[in-house]
Amino acid sequence: MTLALAAMAGCVGVSYQRPGQPITPHGRDTFVFGRLRFFHDGREFFPWEVKVVVFPAANTERHVWLQRLGQRAISAELHPQQDGSLAIWLASGDYALVGSTEAMGAGTGAFYVVALFRVPAASAAMYAGDLIFTTESHEGGHWSYGEFGNASVDVLPIDSAQTVLERRFGPLSGPLALSPWCTGDDLPVFNDPELATRAKELLDRGC
Repeated sequence: MTLALAAMAGCVGVSYQRPGQPITPHGRDTFVFGRLRFFHDGREFFPWEVKVVVFPAANTERHVWLQRLGQRAISAELHPQQDGSLAIWLASGDYALVGSTEAMGAGTGAFYVVALFRVPAASAAMYAGDLIFTTESHEGGHWSYGEFGNASVDVLPIDSAQTVLERRFGPLSGPLALSPWCTGDDLPVFNDPELATRAKELLDRGC
């Protein structure tokens, strides 16, 4: 499975919007804003922040990629900000957020479809909300809900989200569209040959 992911890597173009940079159009791409958050035993941790991890019994390593659905194309590994904020430019279409607790090529770790989302066409900017993963310790060091945990989505009112976004990045060139992360028990698995079809059905009905 690692080889399959590696063979597709780099096919989805992702450009990052960094704080302090003016928001200027990137061709026909849409500015996508969201956040990834992780909690273990009720305590938030930040896998992209370089610091000593305080959960000795838990594997807090997280890696994520974007898969363009219908093409089976994968991005290079995503690198959110230290607080998990993700501000990127993407072409319109349907995507899966693919996660693993191991870096590509580091071992034989499994890959999971941890969320879906849709980048609407003809939108200048899109807000996906906070994608929150929660794990718990079990006897013997096992986690509940699998490696990435139980997923939920927290979405601000669109006016509040635009205020937060513009404080960090400056004014938008158009209205902010709402297109939240899609997650839950119905998500297709990474190696499902019908992944794109099943994902589209979920996204069409708003998860």
